[in-house]
Amino acid sequence: MENTEEYILSEAEKLFMKFGIKSVTMDDIAKQLSMSKKTIYTFYKDKDDLVYKLIAKMLQNDECQMTERTKEASNAIEEVFFCMDFLKEMLAGINPTMFYDLQKYHSNAHQLMINFHHTYVYNTVKKGLERGILENIFREDINTEILATLRVSQINWSFECDLIRSGKHSLYDVILETTIHFLFGVSTLSGHVLINKYKTHK
Repeated sequence: MENTEEYILSEAEKLFMKFGIKSVTMDDIAKQLSMSKKTIYTFYKDKDDLVYKLIAKMLQNDECQMTERTKEASNAIEEVFFCMDFLKEMLAGINPTMFYDLQKYHSNAHQLMINFHHTYVYNTVKKGLERGILENIFREDINTEILATLRVSQINWSFECDLIRSGKHSLYDVILETTIHFLFGVSTLSGHVLINKYKTHK
């Protein structure tokens, strides 16, 4: 059975994912938990501290999931599609305003997410590009450092763009569209065949 601190994070996560972060108060969390705010403050000094630790937990889970799927992939392009499958599952129950609230009201937690993109995601993309070159499905003339940096910038932009905030497109659809565009740009003709194969089976 999870301990009290993990239970608080778990229930707070459900509320934030459903309603966004700003609209959920510590009173709402206490009510959800059937627990006093005093007990919550035993573990978290304030809402900002709770949000920070929740994002840290979520990013740790993301890293574990993406690392596992990378290992399971038979090639660099399948690796990307496996990670997109995880992203689709992860984003399915999240209110997109959560990411806007994170950026506007919880700068430390937001920076934690940005740092994760610039370290773990950057390194994963770069290694994936290098893998694809060795597998002859990515062009050998690409600069992996530049393109990994570009990819991270695309992902950061996706979380913050007006297409999401307006509700016109889902975060997953925006990331998927930029991912497909990116893959076609770095791939050989053999890679294009694989991209179309995995797209068809999505």
